[in-house]
Amino acid sequence: MSQDKEKITYSEKTERLRVIAQFIKNVTPMIWTIVILVVIIPLLGNFIISKSLTQTAATTVVVSPPHDFSKVDADVKSAIDTARTTAETFASQELDKWEAEVIARVDNNFLDWYFDYFNQKKMEFTVPFSFLKSAVLNRFDMNAASQAVSEKLTEDFQREFANRVLLPKNAQMRFQLITQDTANLYIAEVSKNVKVVQNKYNIPQAQWDRYLNDIATTISDKGNVSNLSLKVLVGGSGYLIAKPLILGMAAKVGSKVSAKVASKAAAKMATKTGGTVASQLGVGLIDPIVGVGIIIWDLWDYDRTVKVERPILREHLVAYLKDVKKSLLTNPESGIMAAIYQLESGILRSLS
Repeated sequence: MSQDKEKITYSEKTERLRVIAQFIKNVTPMIWTIVILVVIIPLLGNFIISKSLTQTAATTVVVSPPHDFSKVDADVKSAIDTARTTAETFASQELDKWEAEVIARVDNNFLDWYFDYFNQKKMEFTVPFSFLKSAVLNRFDMNAASQAVSEKLTEDFQREFANRVLLPKNAQMRFQLITQDTANLYIAEVSKNVKVVQNKYNIPQAQWDRYLNDIATTISDKGNVSNLSLKVLVGGSGYLIAKPLILGMAAKVGSKVSAKVASKAAAKMATKTGGTVASQLGVGLIDPIVGVGIIIWDLWDYDRTVKVERPILREHLVAYLKDVKKSLLTNPESGIMAAIYQLESGILRSLS
């Protein structure tokens, strides 16, 4: 009986151990799962967080190296100068096209009209009557009569030259378009070139914006003066802000052309009659372009006039048009580049 009890107790213990072992075996994966989720993964996350904070802190304390802004100023000046050169080259090329067109009209239209046999005879026939009429009106003052005849011939010459060669109304519109296109190009080139300077010195955007804000140019619109910062000029809306200045200058293009003519007497006469012709044509803004003087006066011997004087007249007219083109481009008050010169000079003063 005692032995049976011992066997039962042993069997029970063995069974209990087996159950406990089986229980441990069953719950082991769950325990490891809990350890991984509660201990190992949080430890890994904590490690990653600490590394990230360390890197962030290191990045935060990095200070951009100081910039030598004297070098930056020099490069910005160079960038602006390059932009002006690019714009001036563009404007010059556009005026070259205009010049080629007007010289072609000189050859194919104006000279043919001027040296036409019947036109020459018409001038010769009408001159005595004009002279007599002027002499009577001026109480037979022969000098005054000669002056009046010269002015009438010059006026007729200028009117035909304007209508056949210059096409003044079309020319004025074309000059204005060239002015606007040139200004647009200049502002785009300034923006592009200045951005290169920022990249060259690796200047942070906030610091660069402050730098550009400190550089300003002055623009004037009908007496109203305002400042235009370089930041605004290169920021995409620069043309809109500078538009009043640009359009104001464009409207004046050609108003103060300095043109060479054959002599001082011809120059005075051309100035006097040029304004009259321009007002008749409704193109007062470019009256000095119309005001070209007559180069030749010898109307006798038609054949000799055509063979000898036509090349001379053409030479003088071509030289005159080249002088006009130069003034149209660079006249500081009324040239195509005038608005750009004003913008550029203000910026350079801020940098000096």
